[in-house]
Order: sequence, then C-alpha cells, then structure tokens
Amino acid sequence: MNTTQIDLSNIQRSTYSEIVLSSIDPELKRQVVDLIERASSADKVDEHGSWDFSAAFDKKGRGQAINWDLYGVGYDCHSGHLLIVLQVRKYSKQHKNWFPSIRKNYFLVGTNEDGSTFAHAVSHAPIFAAIRAERDVIRAVQNWIFGGDYCGMIRHGDLALIPMKARPAGTKGQLRRSAVLEESHELSATQIAHVENRIYAKNPTLTHLPGQHPTVTATGWYRIVVGKRAEFWKFAAPTID
Repeated sequence: MNTTQIDLSNIQRSTYSEIVLSSIDPELKRQVVDLIERASSADKVDEHGSWDFSAAFDKKGRGQAINWDLYGVGYDCHSGHLLIVLQVRKYSKQHKNWFPSIRKNYFLVGTNEDGSTFAHAVSHAPIFAAIRAERDVIRAVQNWIFGGDYCGMIRHGDLALIPMKARPAGTKGQLRRSAVLEESHELSATQIAHVENRIYAKNPTLTHLPGQHPTVTATGWYRIVVGKRAEFWKFAAPTID
C-alpha cells in the first residue's frame, strides 16, 4: 500500500471552500493543471459532451463560461498516482435582465494504470463533509464511491474487491465460476454467488477487457462492488471507464 501524503497544512481555501492554487507547491500545481488539461481533452468522453473551458459573452453580457476549481488533491493509497477532486462549473446568461444560471459537476480525476486519464462523477456531499471535518477529501470521495474503506479494498477500475472475514451466508450451492461485470470486467473464481443483490467470489480473478487495468487476483472470499457515480449536468461529462 502506498502511504505517500501531501502536506495540506499550508493549503488555503477561499470563499466556497475551493483550494487557492497559489497556496500549493508550484510543482504540484503544474501537475494538477496538466492532469486537468489531459482530462479535458480525453478522447473517451461519452456522448453527453466534453470539457470546454472557455467563455463567450456579447456586449449585453449574454453567453456562457465553463471553468473549474480545485477542491481536493492527494495520492491514491494503492497506486500512488496523483488524484484531484474538481468542480467544473457552467455560468450562463440568456438575457441581460435575467439572473444567471450556474450548474456544477464534481469529478474525481486521475490516471489509470495504462496512462489514460479518468474523470469519475461524484457527489458534492462527501467533499464538503470532509472539508468541514478537516479530513482527506480524496479519501472521503473514494470511500463514497466504493461504499467502505477504500484503502482496505483491492481496486480494479470502477470495481473493487472487499475482503470477507468468513464465507458469506447463502453462498453454498451456487457453482457459477465466471461472469462479465459492467460489460468490461471478466470475473473468474472458484465460486461466484449472488446473495440479496450482492456478488461474492471465492479466490477471484478480475481481468479488464480490453486490458486497461492490470489483472488482479485474490485468495479467499470477497464481495465485488461497482463504484457509484453521481448524476451530472451534461455540459461536462465523465469519461467512460
């Protein structure tokens, strides 16, 4: 497990709890901006749209702007890769006398094992709860996505394996040994069982199709969870994992 941490003691937050970029280390800031640029130009953004950070207004103030703010920064406790929590915001005004419309999306942004960039839509709730409690925003978001202690899991893209202390009840007699999850993760195991809408596997192996994430193998019983995704405004779409 990677234990690298970013010293957050000097990081300042502004009016809406966003991180003041000038308060973080210049090299870290460069890496953050580079990650955002790679995410905004990713070729895997789905059909709902893309990140186009720009502004266009006429002389009466009508138009729209899309910009971003940083809310969290840290390293993945497994891979050690840089992760950020980003707010992508759209400000639009359709009439000079109308109130503006402001829509916000939040993403966990990082790099996959194959070097591609991902943007996973997340809820604002764990972000601001962590900020208020002065806890790690990145870890709070990851725990929300996978519904538990992320650092105690084995991650495989947007899936994770949660270790079980004992054989789960209701799994006896189910003899299935392979399945495809989320259309792109091939699961093979000594035994796979479905119990009350939960998937359990004994001695599981997860292989990504077509290989975006390295194959992971574990010994014992595990519950397989699919990471949650928050709803999002279509002006800024997440990537397809």
